[in-house]
Amino acid sequence: MSTTEPTPVAAQSESYACPKCGGKMNFDAAKGTLLCPFCGHTMTVPPAAAQQGPTPLATISEHDLEAALKDASGKAQGYGTQLKSIKCQSCGAVLNVESNITSTQCSFCGSNQVLEQQVDPNLYRPESLLPFAIDDSRSNTLFRDWLGRGLFTPNDLKREGGGQKLRGVYLPFWTFDAHAESAWRAESGDYYYETQWVTVTRDGKSVQEQQQVQKTRWYWTNGHHTGDYDDVLVYATRSIPTNILQKIYPYDTSKLIAYQPQYLSGWSAESYQVPLAEAWPLGRDIIHNEERRACDSEVPGDTHRSLSVESQLSALTFKHVLLPVWVASYRYHGKTFRFMINGQTGRVDGEKPISWIKVTIAVVLAIVIIGLLIYLFSKSKSTNVGELLMWREWAMAQLNGPLLM
Repeated sequence: MSTTEPTPVAAQSESYACPKCGGKMNFDAAKGTLLCPFCGHTMTVPPAAAQQGPTPLATISEHDLEAALKDASGKAQGYGTQLKSIKCQSCGAVLNVESNITSTQCSFCGSNQVLEQQVDPNLYRPESLLPFAIDDSRSNTLFRDWLGRGLFTPNDLKREGGGQKLRGVYLPFWTFDAHAESAWRAESGDYYYETQWVTVTRDGKSVQEQQQVQKTRWYWTNGHHTGDYDDVLVYATRSIPTNILQKIYPYDTSKLIAYQPQYLSGWSAESYQVPLAEAWPLGRDIIHNEERRACDSEVPGDTHRSLSVESQLSALTFKHVLLPVWVASYRYHGKTFRFMINGQTGRVDGEKPISWIKVTIAVVLAIVIIGLLIYLFSKSKSTNVGELLMWREWAMAQLNGPLLM
């Protein structure tokens, strides 16, 4: 595995002219090929090793993280094609679009308030990417299906919110690899039981009876855990709600391919806004949390407490990747909501308004049902308080569970 540092290259002018009619070809997500929208001719993206020029893109390389964090020279790679950078004045997103585009909307918030600016040359070129596998037609179907789901979704949401155009954009991410060695220490507990006299209520009276009471015998234990982490994903965007972005995970990074500018033809790509030095602590926390969970599962006994874990990380590498996302910002009754689709898997998530009329009706019905159950069970001598509570919890779970999705 190569751990060489990325080297600076100048942005190159790349044209992908159709060999049949000379029109500009775009990358087609449905076919996974370059497609001419004028004559319909298709052609495969040439292998990375076949790329010509002074800086061919041959393979996906992992780069030494510690060396990169110490390097303040601002090494850059650019995008390998002629791009124009635009900045949204509404949400702050910075998009890289093809140089022939004269006007556009922001892919993240739909705003028309976008200004052209100089492409930052001090950017790492993406090390690799996942090409779009969900095309425009499929993304719109997924969007409209999602708008119509949910018991508490407003009846007119699909009509009022479904007119917004989805935009496919490559979002920037960092990935981190690491080897972890963790030492843990904890108090393990084994359960045992003692017979004790306890006071209980029977038929409205307090009585003494013997019961088996659970006790815990505590003792200290320790151990060691080893873990290897590959492609720990950390977002490098500030333009979209990360709580929605993380809900469309996972991405299958085993299918990453070497970056080539042809894959950006017809699509936009966001410049990373979270630099490497800021992303690594986030990635490190993910690894430490995973190590803690792994150590937690190794502690012996029926229960445990006071777990402490010390982890040492080594063989640290990183790469910069682009991952495909369909995004939409739609308005409903004057309010803006965000929506995203994983461009590789089609997984969807987003913000959705709630019909409070439906919620109110459901709450009233739930109260009526709970009251009726309590009345009916109070008439039955075989029913105890535990059963009543069980039915109450079930009714509340229906309100707070998948009905809100």
